[in-house]
Amino acid sequence: MNMKRIKLKLATAIFLGSLMSSCYEDKGNYDYEQMNDITVEIPLESSDCVLGDVLKIIPELKFSTGKETENLTYLWTFDGQEIATERVLNWTVDKDGKYKDLRLAVKDQTTGVTYFGSALLSVISPYTTDGWVTLSAKEDGTSMLTYMRPTTKDQKYTCVVTKDVYGLSNGGATLGGKPIFMSQHFVSPWGSGEDNTSWLWITQQGGQGCVDVSGSSYQTEGYLPAMFINGGYPQGFEPQRVYDMVYLSMAIGRNGEIYTRVKESLNLFNSNYFLDDRVLLYNGQPIDGTMIAMTPEFYEHGGVLAYDKNSNRYLHITDLKASTLVIGSGMVDKYYSGNVLALETWDSSDPFDDMTGYTVHYIGACVGPYGQGGGSIGYMSVIEKDSRFFIQHFEVDDCSGKYAPGAYITTPLREVPFADIVNASTKNVYALCYYQNSGRPYLLLSSDNDLYLYYFNGDKGKQLIKFATFDAPITGIDTGGGAYEGHAGVGLENGEFYVLDLSLSVLEEIIKEGDSEKKVLFKEEGLGKIVQVLYKRERARDYGSWD
Repeated sequence: MNMKRIKLKLATAIFLGSLMSSCYEDKGNYDYEQMNDITVEIPLESSDCVLGDVLKIIPELKFSTGKETENLTYLWTFDGQEIATERVLNWTVDKDGKYKDLRLAVKDQTTGVTYFGSALLSVISPYTTDGWVTLSAKEDGTSMLTYMRPTTKDQKYTCVVTKDVYGLSNGGATLGGKPIFMSQHFVSPWGSGEDNTSWLWITQQGGQGCVDVSGSSYQTEGYLPAMFINGGYPQGFEPQRVYDMVYLSMAIGRNGEIYTRVKESLNLFNSNYFLDDRVLLYNGQPIDGTMIAMTPEFYEHGGVLAYDKNSNRYLHITDLKASTLVIGSGMVDKYYSGNVLALETWDSSDPFDDMTGYTVHYIGACVGPYGQGGGSIGYMSVIEKDSRFFIQHFEVDDCSGKYAPGAYITTPLREVPFADIVNASTKNVYALCYYQNSGRPYLLLSSDNDLYLYYFNGDKGKQLIKFATFDAPITGIDTGGGAYEGHAGVGLENGEFYVLDLSLSVLEEIIKEGDSEKKVLFKEEGLGKIVQVLYKRERARDYGSWD
C-alpha cells in the first residue's frame, strides 16, 4: 500500500511538473518578447454608405509598446464575407445590408495573435439619400426623371447623376406622358422593412397618367384614378398637382378645384378613397387650389397654407388627427383633416385679412433656424396692386384642431422693385429659404434667363441682387426650404442644371464685385427640357414625431 502511494505521488508530481514546465515556456515567450497588443478602431464618417460607392477607411491601430509591429496581415469582412486584405480599405460597395458588422482582423504573424475592430454599417439604395430631382421632357415630349445625389470629390461639391432613373429602374419602361408637376410626400413605417423614404407624385398628361413613384426603387406604386371612390376621375377633372400629407391627400385640377381623401392612418397603403361628388369648399364656395405653400414640416404644422383667389384670403387646410378626452369613453381620436379655417392677423397695417384688389404672384414656406420640430413656420408672398409690388412676410402657428392657428406679421409690408422683372411677358420661378443665423429668409426669383436674390438683411438699395445670368430661361428652382440651406438647384429650359452656392461670402462678393467665380458648384447638361427642380429629402424633417 505504501509503495502504491509513493508511485501515485511520484506520478502526480511528474504530471504537475510537466504542466508547470509548459506554462512556464509559454509564459516565457510573452515575458522575454513582450506582447505588442493592438487596439483596432474603424473610423466611419457615416454609419450609412451607398451601394456602388467607394468606401475608403484608414484604420487606426494603436500599439501597446508605442512602436508598430511588423509582419501584420489584414482581413476586412462585411457581414462575415471577405471584402479586402489590405490595411487601408478601398471597397466598391457591392453588398447591401442594414446594421451589418464591418470588421477588420489584424493578425500578428510572429505571435499568431489576431486583433479585431468592428463597426456597424448600413448599405442603402443609391436613391434614398437627400438629392436633386429634375422632371423634364425628352425629345419626344414624354416625362423623364433624373436623380442627382450630392457628394464630394477631392473636397469639392459634386453630384452622382442618374439620368432617366425611372427607365433604369423599370427595364426601360417610360412614364409616357407630358410632364406637368411633381411633389414629394413622406411616410411612416408600420412594420419591419417598410419603405420610409420620401415618395414622388408625378403629374403628367397622357401616358401612365398621374402616378405615385417609390423614392427608393423608382417604380410605380399607385395610380391616382384608382384612388377615387368610383375608380376614375370625376367628369371634366384634369389633375395638375397632387399633395399627399399625413392624413389628408389633395388632387388639384386645371381650374383649381380640390378633391380630397382623408386617411385613417399614415401607412403607405390604405383603403381610403378620394370623394368625387364634392370639392373642397370655404363658405359654401369652391376653393381655388392653384396657390398652396407646402412645408417640409406639415405634420407638426397641422396643415397647409392656401391663398384662395375666390375669397381673396389666406386659408389653413387642416391635416390633423388629435386625441380628445370624452367622459365615459376615455381618449378618442378626432379627425380634423379637410377642415378649412380662415387665417386672421388683426393687423390693420397689412391687407392680410382681406386681399381684395391685390394680385398674389407667389407664396412660399420655409422653416426658420429655430423652428424645426415645431413652432411657427415662415411664409412670404409676392403681391401686386396698381403696378406696385410688395412682400408680405408672416408666420403661422401650428394648428391644434378646431380653431384657426394664429398668424403674425413678421415684417411690415415692404415695397420692392420687382416691376421690371415680374410681369406677364416673363417666365418667373420662385424659391424661399433661410440661411445662416440672420433669422431672415432669402427669396430667389427668376425673370427669363436672370436669377435674382432678394436679401432682407442687405443695405437699402442692395437688397435685390442679380445673382446669375444663364443661356436659357430658368424653369425650376429649389432649395429644400429649410434653415441653413447653403445651396440652390436651378434648372433651365435647355436641359442644363446648376447647383449654386448661397453662402454669405459668395453673396457679399457678388454685391461688391458684381459676380463670383465660386457661385457655381456643379453643372450637368443633357437633362431634356426641364420642367421642375425638386430637392428630395430622404425622409420628413420631423420624422421622429411620427412614431
